[in-house]
Amino acid sequence: MSTPAAPRPALGGARAYVVWGAAVAAYSIAVLQRTTMGVAGLEAAERFGASATIVSSFVVLQLAVYALCQVPAGLLLDRYGSRVTLVAGAVLMGTGQLLMAQTETVGVAMVARVVLGAGDALTFSSAVRLVPAWFPASRVPILTQLTGILGQVGQIFSAVPFVAVLTVAGWGTAFSSAASVSAVAALLALLVVRATPPGVPRPRVKQDITRIPLVLARIIRHPSTQLGFFTHFTAGFTGLTFSMM
Repeated sequence: MSTPAAPRPALGGARAYVVWGAAVAAYSIAVLQRTTMGVAGLEAAERFGASATIVSSFVVLQLAVYALCQVPAGLLLDRYGSRVTLVAGAVLMGTGQLLMAQTETVGVAMVARVVLGAGDALTFSSAVRLVPAWFPASRVPILTQLTGILGQVGQIFSAVPFVAVLTVAGWGTAFSSAASVSAVAALLALLVVRATPPGVPRPRVKQDITRIPLVLARIIRHPSTQLGFFTHFTAGFTGLTFSMM
């Protein structure tokens, strides 16, 4: 007689919400980091002696790197799992903010935004990946939406406490404080987040890099991808542009 397979651990318990909550916190902190420059535009222009065009390029550069790194971030997530990529993303963002805190040179500030964008790219997909791993399918849609919505609390963190520190203590202290918050996110992800529940092996996906263009083409042609893209493009573009700038 064959040995019956071990039952799959129950999904959606208290620990699942703890893991998910830690990932949401890490994503919210990522949103804080990406929007700090948007609320520090006047101070940035004064610090770097730069025009508004140069200052706005800091925001655009970070978003461009964020977009371009989505495929590499996905490959890393497939290979190493959410805990590793959340920690790596937080460390990169903290490093970028430390660079920004110390520099008075436009070139170094650009590098800082590139590093921050790369870390940001690792975060949201890592948080969302945990939802189907830890929760039953019936809860995945709502929790996926809540991940994105709750993460936007980071914009409040940048608009209120970050601006308060920037006004009272100055540029270096404000951006160093933001970097320390990313360190907290990294520690939280390291201690709390696990890619899968206990007893469930983490899927290990090996991608053939040469086939990535074919895979991307198939994804782009899928109706749900097009629906999601144009929904975000038409409904979210103006609001996101305003909040980021």
